[in-house]
Amino acid sequence: MTGGPNLASRPFVNDRPVWLVTAVAAAVVAVTLGLLGISYLQGNRTLAERIADRDELQRRHDAIVDEVRTEVRNLERVPWRSLAARISSTNVILRERAFSWLEMLDDIEEVLPYDVRIIKITPKVEGERVLIGLDAVCRTREALLELLDNMIQDPRFAEPTPRSEVLPEASDSATFELTFTVTYLPGEAES
Repeated sequence: MTGGPNLASRPFVNDRPVWLVTAVAAAVVAVTLGLLGISYLQGNRTLAERIADRDELQRRHDAIVDEVRTEVRNLERVPWRSLAARISSTNVILRERAFSWLEMLDDIEEVLPYDVRIIKITPKVEGERVLIGLDAVCRTREALLELLDNMIQDPRFAEPTPRSEVLPEASDSATFELTFTVTYLPGEAES
């Protein structure tokens, strides 16, 4: 006889392994779908929290923008030009208060010749410099020239400029009178 399979000894096909594999695959698919569903629901809940956080941050951002706009409007109402002028005049007053009269008088004394007398001193503070107006009298013109020379040579004084001179003939006191301005640089000798 021919050597084919004997169907009579096993009339039915053994299909248990196929059903077992199908059942395991279905269980895996069901568990996977369950896990995906749970993950989806948790993700949506997390997404909802993130959306709520984003909305809260946007609300806070809008509130801050409104506050900044309000402050900008308030700053636009500030009179900056008059404020700058007031600050500038306050700084001038502070510089004048910080100006040392004693130091200036000591420095003038060092350059002042013996026979010159100062009648009037008028300082005007301008930043780090001081413009000094001086009225001086003496018996000889050489003493006035010596005063001007001394100021030219001293680093604390710059640009001595005579404004007017009165000769003894035109003076009531029979002396030379000189009005001049000089730039005083306090603290220049230490440099």
